[in-house]
Parts: sequence; C-alpha cells; structure tokens
Amino acid sequence: MKRNIKKLSVLVGVPVIALFITVVMASAGPAIPYGIKGLYAVTGFSSCSPTGLGIMEATYAFNNDGSGSVSDGVVRNIDASGGWSANLTFNFTYTVTKEGRIEFAYPSGGINVFLPDGTYLMTWDGGPSHGVISPDDKTITISCGPPVYLMVLGPDGKPLPGTETFCITTLAGMRIK
Repeated sequence: MKRNIKKLSVLVGVPVIALFITVVMASAGPAIPYGIKGLYAVTGFSSCSPTGLGIMEATYAFNNDGSGSVSDGVVRNIDASGGWSANLTFNFTYTVTKEGRIEFAYPSGGINVFLPDGTYLMTWDGGPSHGVISPDDKTITISCGPPVYLMVLGPDGKPLPGTETFCITTLAGMRIK
C-alpha cells in the first residue's frame, strides 16, 4: 500500500511541478515582449531654451526589431525675435516593457538639425528618452520626462564644450500606418 501511495504521489507531483515551473517562466516574460511596427504622427512641444517654446511635429517610423527613425521632423520656435524653424532627422533604438513603457536610445549620434533650406546646423547627442504605447498600439506618447541634458556633437562625434543645454519634449501621437 505504501508503495502504491509513493508511486501515485510521484505521478501526480511531477506534472504539478512542471506546470508550476511553466507558469512561473511564462509570467516572467521577455524583457521586450513585443516590438512596435508602423508609422506614428506625433505633435507636441520641445524646447531647449527658457526664452522660447518650440512646437514639434514628426513621423516616427518603428521597426519590429527595436530600431526606428524620424526623417521629417520639424520644430518651430517662438521667441522674442519672432521665431525660427528647423528640420530634424535621427535614428533610434527602443525597448518596450510588457506594461507598454518605451525606452529610447540614440546609438548613431543623436538628433540632426537642419535649416529649412537643408543647411546642416548641428547634431544633439540625444533626445527624448521614454514613452508609452497604448495596449492596442494606436496611440503613443514620447517624452523626456525631466529635462534632458544635451550637448552639440562636433565633427568627430564628441560633445563640444560650452554647448550644454537642458531640453524638454512632450509629444503625443497616433498610428497612421
């Protein structure tokens, strides 16, 4: 009788332990549960100057592999002199948590800034650092959160002393494709 109870407990115990291990592993999930794929039109404000407010518009292109780009960004700054505008292009990488929080990085430099006529102006060494995507992937927010410390990169890709600034960006957008 004792022998049969031992066999029964082994037969029942092993599947229960296997089920428990499977549930624990599944609930831990991967660090990046999914990639984002598509185009998102965003608009909001972006300012690196306490004397003026910049209005930014861009289309963020997300690839499912954790990379993305902006090739048509525009920032229009309004200040005491009347204001100015510039075009922005940049590449980024991103990770997404299972809660939909996004973290951005700029491994290939940062944000390239051009005058409207295409003349290169400068490259910032970073950009907005995080965001959130809705569970249905239809809406997105992108932001610096607290002000981000940025510097202009020189031709050698190293930050130029004396170009330090703090920037804030808050963008909201929707999936367009």
